Amino acid sequence: MTVEHLRILCDYNYWAHRQVWDCIMQLDEEQFTRDLAFSHGSVYEQVVHVVAVERLWLSRLNGISPKTWWTASDLPTREVIRARWDEVEADVRAYVDGLRDSDLDEVIEYRRSTGQPRRNTRWEILAHMFNHGTDHRAQIMAMMAQLGGPTVEQDLLFYTRQRRA
Repeated sequence: MTVEHLRILCDYNYWAHRQVWDCIMQLDEEQFTRDLAFSHGSVYEQVVHVVAVERLWLSRLNGISPKTWWTASDLPTREVIRARWDEVEADVRAYVDGLRDSDLDEVIEYRRSTGQPRRNTRWEILAHMFNHGTDHRAQIMAMMAQLGGPTVEQDLLFYTRQRRA
C-alpha cells in the first residue's frame, strides 16, 4: 500500500458518497426516515452512521479514542449531516495528503468505545474506513431501491473511468 493508493481510495470514497447523496436528496422526509428494519434502520440513520464512523476513525488516527460518536440526535437534518460530512471529508483529505509512504506501517493504538484496546497500522485503518463506506453505500442503494428512490452506480471502476475521461 502506498499513499498514492490511499489518495485514490480517499477520492473514490468521497466521489461515491456524493453520488449516493444526490440520490438521498431526492427522497421525501418520510422515505428518508422510514425504518426499513435493515442495518441501521433508515437511510437517515445509515448516513449518520457513515459520517460518524469516519470522524471516529480519523480521531483515532490522530491519537484520540472517543467514547461516543455522533448519533441521529446530533445530526437532525440532511443539511446538518451534509455540513458535517463536508467537514469530515476535508479533514480526511488533509490527513491523507499529509502522509508519506513511511507513515503507513506505523501502528496506531486506540480504544474502542467499550474501553477495549486495539491496534492496527495506519494503512489498515484508512483502508478499512474507505471500505466501510463502500459497504454502507451498497446498503443505502438497496434501501433506496426498496423505497422506490433513485439508485446510482458507485463502484470503483465507474470512478476510475470517469476520472480518466
